Amino acid sequence: MFNILINNLQLIIILLAAYLISLGINTLLGIYYNVKQIKEEFSKEKLLNGLARGGIILVGGVLITVVVSLLPEILKQFGISAPDNLFEDISIVAIAGVLISSIATYLNDALRKFYSILRGDSNNT
Repeated sequence: MFNILINNLQLIIILLAAYLISLGINTLLGIYYNVKQIKEEFSKEKLLNGLARGGIILVGGVLITVVVSLLPEILKQFGISAPDNLFEDISIVAIAGVLISSIATYLNDALRKFYSILRGDSNNT
């Protein structure tokens, strides 16, 4: 029942690592930008809220990928059949789409902060 999930595990691990790295970069640049560029006082609460949001997105993304990976087996249990490779291809696209959209969002935000730091901007990004 878990064959597709196991087959997708390498992709999931690589994308989760990229997600965690992009979250870390965004958080690090955000702290620097807020404290040094716009002279905000460091807020532990703001940091924890951001990390909690990132964690919730991570857990949600993982759960979505698990459900998408297990969907073909669940449908087979109910007697619904489809071509063998159909769900495998859909599963890979769905997993990549869910996780890559999160990675792209964090990297986009991190790049805006990065360029603001490079330019010395003191406007909120």
